[in-house]
Amino acid sequence: MDTVELTVCIAIAVVLVGVAAFFFVRQRQTLQSVHADASMSEEQRRYLLTQARRRIAGSVLLLILAGMLVGSLFFDYEPLRTKIHELPAEQQEAAKYAVRVFGVYWMAFLFVLLALMALAVFDFWATARFSVQQQRQLFQQHQDMLEAELTEHRYRQDNSNGAPH
Repeated sequence: MDTVELTVCIAIAVVLVGVAAFFFVRQRQTLQSVHADASMSEEQRRYLLTQARRRIAGSVLLLILAGMLVGSLFFDYEPLRTKIHELPAEQQEAAKYAVRVFGVYWMAFLFVLLALMALAVFDFWATARFSVQQQRQLFQQHQDMLEAELTEHRYRQDNSNGAPH
């Protein structure tokens, strides 16, 4: 493997590990604060707990990707660079096996990447859904407050108009 490829691969793996560690620590803090805050509503507590679990799972998937990326550095790519029919007969079977292992390995890598992206989309969807739900709840609370104030204002106005002077 080329030095530039090796450096880029290791740099990407280090970034993936850093991002995974950062989000893992943040979500552990979230879990601790959720368990410590007794005044939080049950709905919000449930949302934050599932969100933290999803993001911790995402961090684990990032660590797996980083490990697989570093693991790919140990592949022997030489059989893949030459055409199979140009190899000696005794090496052709080994080259075919190397191609199969290489293909399965990178398919697994892509599957983990797909799972990570699906988890990210699911997390985005859940966050958007919770946000809309909270906006509706705030709007309803605001409407209820306005109705209560209007009722109180009308009551005061009726009492001041109907009172003898």
